[in-house]
Order: sequence, then structure tokens, then C-alpha cells
Amino acid sequence: MSLRGGIKTGRIGHAFLFAGPRGVGKTTTARIFAKSLNCSKGPTVQPCQQCQSCKEITLSRSIDVVEIDGASNRGIEEIRSLREGVKYAPLHGKYKVYIIDEVHSLTAEAFNALLKTLEEPPANVVFIFATTNPTKVPATILSRCQRFMFKRLSIKEISDRLTDIAAKEQIAITPEAIHYIAVRADGSIRDGESILEQLAAFVEGTIEEKNVFRLIGFLGYSYYHELLQVVISGELDKVLTMLNRGIEEGADPAEIYRGFTQYVRNMLLAKSHLPDELLDLNVDEIKAVRALPLTDALVIAYLEMCLDHEDNIKRSVNTRIALELLFSQLALLHDNPGNPRESKNRGKPVVDKVVPDPEKNDVKSVLIDLLQEKSPQLAGVIQKANVVMKGDIVDIHVENDFAHRQLHGKLPSMISALQKVMKKDVKVELHIDKKERKESDLVKNIKGLFDGEEVR
Repeated sequence: MSLRGGIKTGRIGHAFLFAGPRGVGKTTTARIFAKSLNCSKGPTVQPCQQCQSCKEITLSRSIDVVEIDGASNRGIEEIRSLREGVKYAPLHGKYKVYIIDEVHSLTAEAFNALLKTLEEPPANVVFIFATTNPTKVPATILSRCQRFMFKRLSIKEISDRLTDIAAKEQIAITPEAIHYIAVRADGSIRDGESILEQLAAFVEGTIEEKNVFRLIGFLGYSYYHELLQVVISGELDKVLTMLNRGIEEGADPAEIYRGFTQYVRNMLLAKSHLPDELLDLNVDEIKAVRALPLTDALVIAYLEMCLDHEDNIKRSVNTRIALELLFSQLALLHDNPGNPRESKNRGKPVVDKVVPDPEKNDVKSVLIDLLQEKSPQLAGVIQKANVVMKGDIVDIHVENDFAHRQLHGKLPSMISALQKVMKKDVKVELHIDKKERKESDLVKNIKGLFDGEEVR
């Protein structure tokens, strides 16, 4: 609306920033805006598409509309060339329009060279910057631009667009196939159009959902629903069999991880009774998800465990083994639905059931157990320390300043954990016990020889 208002009133800015995720129409909108400015009937909100200027812009041959790829033309020399070009008047249209795609890729020197032109631009020059990462654009540039944020498209919006394209191009495709293409597009209409074009070229006859799955290695939500059901059953052999089936059908292990994590997220949203349009599921899938016998706590535990394994999945040399490890733990997690945390920590000491006994002075072992999972390094520091409990005070004696600094940074969390374990208020005091080192005969001789002293 702001762009239309500017065209109608004649108050056209000299610099615009179009920001948003990939494939949502930033560059396309920039070209349409350039047409509106340079149309023979313009500036107009409805370009005629018939004049010389409109046709040249459509064919990307217009001398007055210059498109620059900021990712490959990011240096200061390219921007200097641009600054020279803005001095010349447009040939056919009323404005000379510069569209810089991925502008955030420009170097700092290039941005500095561009800044002077933005401060004092010629009256007939318009800059349109497109970026997927506006946070990397300097504030000095942002402050001189009118900003427009482009959002990801919804599943429905992409599905409607693909349905129109299929009808115009006479492509036979089922609604289910369009739905899964829209899901796979992940908010990008360009990705959705590319997948549809690829399917139309390779599939004879009607495009069905199985064609989508086979071509792009994508598994439908019916697969993830079945996979979740065997995870709930806790039968590890069935879980691993399902994973193997998905991989044999062409899905990458990392894709199975992403798809399952997204499915669990949708399940959490569905059980929270959010509007259906916020979910990447159809009506039947939403009903099936809500019917699963899972508590909110267990769904959250599933999602948390999936996210905990994200780095393992991404960095593992053998992604398949990392995936099988994750799902093995997920299957075991359901053994105790009343206490997901207890099942998650199976095989580990459940320290929050142990209350230290001051007479036995076992607070040191409890502290080590508390720190072992989150910070093995600090657990090692406590192992070397002398820990004594006197009433409500826990005295920790370490050997040096470095160990003292390490523990001091985690002191609040240590106190909180101990209070939870002991069910009462406690204090933790840190002390440094520097041990005197015996001076060797060699050191004594050297100090006497050079009449010096030892510096530690």
C-alpha cells in the first residue's frame, strides 16, 4: 500500500529495502515497481505491459533498469562504477532504477562508497535493495531507505498459487500432491514452483503425492505418524525397521530427523488448540495427531530430546547411526510417561532423590553428580577440592585462583541445585588453600648463584 500511495501522490523515495526469506517475491516486486515508474503511462500502479519500457524490463534488457547481484559484485570497484552510472539520465523511462540483490553481501568499503550516493542522489535515480539478512546491512544505509518486510507464505497461499499455475499450464495434479509440495516449499513460492515444474517434466499422467515423495526424497506425514506410533509403543525393533524403510524410500537420515521434529512440533501446537491454519497439516492429519495418547509433558520431552541431538545429526560422520541413537532413546523415553525426565536420565544417578548427610560428609559426591552431566570440567574441579558441610554451610576449598574463578561463575546454579536436593536453604563458601611448595636443592643453588629470587 505504501508503494501504491507513493506512486499515486508522486512522492517516490530514492531508496527502498525489501527484506524477507528466500523465494517470497522481493526481486519480482522490485521489477514490477520499476515498470510502474518507467511505464509510458506512468508512474502508474497498473503498468501497461505494452510500451517499450515495460517490454524491455520484462525481458531484462532495459538500459534504465540495472540489476546487480550483490553476492558476486560486492567490491568497491563495482560500486564506483555504479556511482559513475547514476550521473547519466535515463534513456527511455523517467527513472534510472538500480536493483541490488543480496545487498547484505557487499563489503564494508562498498557500503561506504554507496553511502555518499544515497545521501545526495540524483532526482531521477531510485535504488531498490533486496536482502534475506537485513541485520547485516549497516545502520547508515538502513536509515536512508524505506523498509518493507516480506513474510513467508502460508501453506494455503502456496497451494492456491500452485493450483492456479497447474490449471493454466494444464498440469494434472492431485490436491494432496499440491499440499505436500507447499509443505516442502517451506514458505517459498519460488521453491514450490520449481518442484512443480520438475514434477511436470518427469511424471507422465496425473501427479500424485507418491511422485512428490519419490522425486524429492520427502516423506509424508502418514509416515511420521506411523513412526511416532511405534516410538510410543517402545518396541525398538519396530522403530529401527521404520527408520530403515524411510531411508530405503529415498529419504536422507537428516531429512527424517527434520520431518519428525517438525511433526512433533505440529503435534504440540495441535494439542495446544491453536488455529488449524498455523499448522502444516490438513484436517485429517490434525485429528489424527490430537487423538494420540500423549501428555503435553511427554510431547515437550520428545521435542527437547530431538533438539538436543541436532548437532549430533548435523556433524556426525554416519548420520544414520546418530538418527538410530536418537530414536532408540525416544522409544525408551515412553516407558515412564508420568515422569519423562526420569526415563530420559535412565542409567544415570538420579541425584534429586539423594539428600546429603552432614555426618557422612557425602555432599562432595552429590555435587559431582549434579555437575557431571552439564559440566564435566567443573565436576573434575570439585573432585580435586576439599568439600566440608557444616550445618547449612558448604565449604569448598580449592588449590588455586583458576579453580576458584571457575566455581565462582557457577555458584548461583550450584546453590540452587543443592537447595533443591536438600529441601532447605544452604550457603556455599569458596576458599583458596594455596599449598606451600618445598624448595628443591637445585632451586636453592640457582638462587644463590645468581643472587635472585623465584618468581611464580
